[in-house]
Amino acid sequence: MSHILITGFTPFDGRSKNASWIAAKGLSRMHGTKHVLHPLCLPVLWGQPRKLITTAVNRWKPRIIISLGEGKPGGFTLEAMARNTRSERPDNAGRLPHGEPIEPAGKSIIPSSAPLASIAQALQADGINIDISEDAGAYLCEELLYSLERIKSCSSHLDLVIFAHVPPFGTDLHYRGSTRQCDSALLDDFTCALLNAVLQQSF
Repeated sequence: MSHILITGFTPFDGRSKNASWIAAKGLSRMHGTKHVLHPLCLPVLWGQPRKLITTAVNRWKPRIIISLGEGKPGGFTLEAMARNTRSERPDNAGRLPHGEPIEPAGKSIIPSSAPLASIAQALQADGINIDISEDAGAYLCEELLYSLERIKSCSSHLDLVIFAHVPPFGTDLHYRGSTRQCDSALLDDFTCALLNAVLQQSF
């Protein structure tokens, strides 16, 4: 049995729901594995994801962190690259980063340490189309992926961190051979498949 941290974000840009948090909550309730899943909702506020993730890692000592964010309509992506940059885009408190990087003395780019190709292959074998992206968006999702990799590099018990974008809640996409709406049932199905694909990587 292992502890697994699963994260999503609060709504942003005036939306009432964030598919990533709906997905994270759903997976924590009905994953059906022997592992213990801890859901964590992250605010869309510059500088906050790393603080909250660090606290959660110190508390639960997870072996795996699966983080989700709400991306573009039409499909799912695994993020392969985190850049040490922030877009001049206000967070939910209206604050701008004013050109500050995520980590002032940090590397300019950190590639994902997760076996993304193998995880994507497992999902595709399960009938789910998923892309691997090298553009995490330079917003809070990019900051989170960068922070996850930095936290992993300092945590001996943390074996895998991964970031996936899910479509906005209520949008349409082609999923498992048909046109579907991104609702709770679809997100539950995807996150269970993602968790299983991650667990297949010898964890």
